[in-house]
Order: sequence, then structure tokens, then C-alpha cells
Amino acid sequence: MIPIDTRRWEREHGRKPTGRQFWTFRIISPRITAKDFEFTTEEAMTYPAACKVAREKAALRKSDQIVLLA
Repeated sequence: MIPIDTRRWEREHGRKPTGRQFWTFRIISPRITAKDFEFTTEEAMTYPAACKVAREKAALRKSDQIVLLA
């Protein structure tokens, strides 16, 4: 399972990510020359559901780093 870095989100919000909302993630490219991919969920969803979507997108991009932005 690909871990999701939530430190930035926690700093900005003062708590762990919870609830239902639109979530924004950055998938870090495994290659330095490629641009990182950012996306926001298409619909409001729970944090665990959004993590599942982010991990699926990261797997397709062969990445092993995800950061929660907003």
C-alpha cells in the first residue's frame, strides 16, 4: 500500500484528515524529469475513499509517493 503524506494538511488544519469533502492530492513522479501530477476528487467523498482513488492513480503512474494538499 502506498503511504499518503498528510503532514502539510495537518499543519494547515490542526488535525488529521477526516470527513467528506473534495480532496486534493499530489502524486510525486518516480522520475525527476517528469512533472508531478495533482488532482482533486471529482466529487465530495470520505477521506478513506479519496485515498483509494489516489492510490489507484499513483499505481497507474508507477509512483510510490502521495501528498495530501487540501
